[in-house]
Amino acid sequence: MTDVVVYEPQRFRSWPYSSVSVYLKSLGLPSYAMESLMLAGRIEAQERGDVLAYGPEWIHIMGRGIIKETTPHGSARLWRTGMILGDISRVMLRKSIIDESGSRGSGTHIEFLHIGSCLSVTTRTFATLIEKEPVLALLLAQLTNERSRIVESVYGATKADPVIRVARLLEYLAMTPSRKGADRFRWTRTGAHQVPTGAVTLHGPSQADIADALGLGRTTVEKAIANLRAVGVLTELAPGTRSNRYYEIVDFGHLKSLARSET
Repeated sequence: MTDVVVYEPQRFRSWPYSSVSVYLKSLGLPSYAMESLMLAGRIEAQERGDVLAYGPEWIHIMGRGIIKETTPHGSARLWRTGMILGDISRVMLRKSIIDESGSRGSGTHIEFLHIGSCLSVTTRTFATLIEKEPVLALLLAQLTNERSRIVESVYGATKADPVIRVARLLEYLAMTPSRKGADRFRWTRTGAHQVPTGAVTLHGPSQADIADALGLGRTTVEKAIANLRAVGVLTELAPGTRSNRYYEIVDFGHLKSLARSET
């Protein structure tokens, strides 16, 4: 008897399945290991405002979208496609830790800020899969190391100028290969508006979300965004076409330069 829980395969592979598949392939994961992981997990589409209501024995791999992760202590982080969420150390325990209160979604709060998809699997199932497909241990290490790198480079520079910190976060969130340059039109209450050629679009986080994630005041973030518009990094949207959760990066090279600067 196996510990791996395999869910019924979908008759038609929906876009959430495809988005997770594309991401795992981009990491060089062998097809046999990728299929094993995807069949043993749950792959679901998410809308803006949806919350991952799973217990603490689950881990999640973002296939697409941007989420806001808030800890029980109130600290927040914004993550994009490819982030791994949950208590990875429990994979090594090789068994789930059950919440005796019967509550779900306790602890860390994970909310989608835009349309997205996610692969969710229990830590016990993941551990059993690693025994069968050792290459999945490399995947786990790769994603964990990437998370540590982002924490240090994006969220660890607390003494940097606010404009630099906001630039680093926008660069990180916008660099999703499957979405880069994909949106040619944006829709507002005044109709459809063409996106400039070569622009990189970012949907999801509000300026309040950015402020929470970076530990900055909302006014400080507003000023930093205004600065990025003034220097031509972000499009200055006309009145009536603005959105609180939309960013149009027209000079990505300048954004990267600012993100990598120290002053």
